[in-house]
Amino acid sequence: MLKVAGIEFKDPFIISSGIVPLVDKFMNKICEKYLPSAITMKTLTLNALEPHKPPTVIKLRDGCYMNAIGLGNPGIDSLEGFQVKADCNLILSIGGNSVGEIKKVVERFEELRTTNKALREKVKIIELNLSSPNRKGYGESTSKFTLDITKEVSSVTSLPVFVKLGPWDNTVELAGKALEGGAKGITLINTLKGLALDREEFKPILSYGTGGISGKCIHQLAVRVIHDVYKEYNTEIIGMGGVFTWEDALELIAVGARLVGLGTAIIDRGYEVILEIREGFNTYLKEKGLKIEKVIGIGVRK
Repeated sequence: MLKVAGIEFKDPFIISSGIVPLVDKFMNKICEKYLPSAITMKTLTLNALEPHKPPTVIKLRDGCYMNAIGLGNPGIDSLEGFQVKADCNLILSIGGNSVGEIKKVVERFEELRTTNKALREKVKIIELNLSSPNRKGYGESTSKFTLDITKEVSSVTSLPVFVKLGPWDNTVELAGKALEGGAKGITLINTLKGLALDREEFKPILSYGTGGISGKCIHQLAVRVIHDVYKEYNTEIIGMGGVFTWEDALELIAVGARLVGLGTAIIDRGYEVILEIREGFNTYLKEKGLKIEKVIGIGVRK
């Protein structure tokens, strides 16, 4: 058991945004069978957005993928009758194309929460997606407004706010803006924008052109970015980026992550990877006689 933003989590292992479909019965099944400490929901915007046309996901090499779904989602009102009753927390991912729109999404969620017991009880954190590279005007396009967005959202919700950022040159600076605006923590890292070409016509393979690279090929980048933000602010971090093994998870925890998101590993190997990573990590702690609190940030404090 550990606490993040004052909230209890069974262990550090959660599912990253965009992995579990926004279907409450399916979420219940995943919670019951694989016991993630939390599921981060698919990013929701004020109104529905159509995903980009296929192909939207390609495998680059072993454990490395690139996607451009484009934040396709049914909109925040799709949560109106949402019911997740299983024993795992939910993290609500929010996006938009302006300060005002993102604030409106959160305000609408607060309205839905007043009449939906499941949303009141299960959603523990709001995560602001200011970093997706796959839709113009959204995600990373809004990162320049990090301070204003975080301030506005924090003013209309009592839930702790985390801001999800990408692996950029100014990530440490933006993390500071988020914390200044009232964020309780930072989520690191989102995907890295890349490009893959068809070898016959030499055109982009993905319909959108560019896409977000995820998986093993960005893991060490995630380690470095999380390390730098934790070293600068000693803040709470939800870490992710190419975690395929318990050793990968340990590395992110050692540089400051309190929770570890699993995403591409699930796409590549299935939900069973959650159980495998948990078992390996717990065995390591037991063999070393360690508590997780002693491991968080140990690679930065040395």
